[in-house]
Amino acid sequence: MNAIVTGGAGFIGSHITERLVKEGYSVSVIDALNTGDKKNLNSIANKIKFLKGNSSSISKLGKADVVFHEGIYSSSPMYRNNNALVGKAIFEFISVLNYCVKNKCKLVFASSSSIYNGYPPPHNEEMVPKIKDFYTEARYSMERLAELFSQMYGLEYCGLRYFSVYGDREESKKEFANMVSQIIWKGLLDKELVIYGDGTQRRDLVNVADVVAANLLASKSKENGIFNVGTGVSYSFNDTIEKVVNVMGKKIKTKNIENPLKNYVDVVHADTKKSLDKLGFSAKINIDDGIKEALDYYKGLKKVPDIF
Repeated sequence: MNAIVTGGAGFIGSHITERLVKEGYSVSVIDALNTGDKKNLNSIANKIKFLKGNSSSISKLGKADVVFHEGIYSSSPMYRNNNALVGKAIFEFISVLNYCVKNKCKLVFASSSSIYNGYPPPHNEEMVPKIKDFYTEARYSMERLAELFSQMYGLEYCGLRYFSVYGDREESKKEFANMVSQIIWKGLLDKELVIYGDGTQRRDLVNVADVVAANLLASKSKENGIFNVGTGVSYSFNDTIEKVVNVMGKKIKTKNIENPLKNYVDVVHADTKKSLDKLGFSAKINIDDGIKEALDYYKGLKKVPDIF
């Protein structure tokens, strides 16, 4: 099997690439290295084909049986800083869609739980997104385009709405990294962690290894559609800080400030029934074990990211 991973040098993409190589796939990676880093692929560099570039150049990689599209600007603040990224993300996605139709290959792509902003939990795939954020407008448009390409051209696809993904290899994302990584980094550097509001906002924290498993299941499934990738459990920021403190064995300095962001996501909490029933996916990694693995990784870095 030949696989292409867009954004394959990034946080999630590099883990998918590594797993595909382990499974015996022939893998090509395309990544513009905006928030990715080729060092994430060091252990398998001689086993993959790498092209530096945007996802719109996917056709340069030849024919594949399956495409994992992770090369998408992946954080709300990126889009607030530059709302033209909405159009860029959609343009690049259309290139990927056309490639998959031409080559008759399955498409698995990253969407986001931020789409559920404004709805009470638990969040299920039947909820129609509200207008809340530039980032979610891009992702929802991509979901709709995938369905349209399926209707028009027979595209086989799965869009995965990732919840709050954490784990190792997030250092190249810097300030756009998951809260778990940022809490760990502040603790290792003995620096103050800034929290918007009172810390009661909640996230469904899913380990990157579980996200990889969901991608592999989706790629082999005959199902078309949108699926949640979460745990079905949510933790407040305060809960998460306490868990990291317990694993680290040291206090973390915190500072609460007024939330400066409009349309902030207060809570995400996955309804996991559809993913379990249709894809056979359920998260396996215990949050405390996941935090310990991430901590061990970041403790081993030569330089811990110092953000804000």
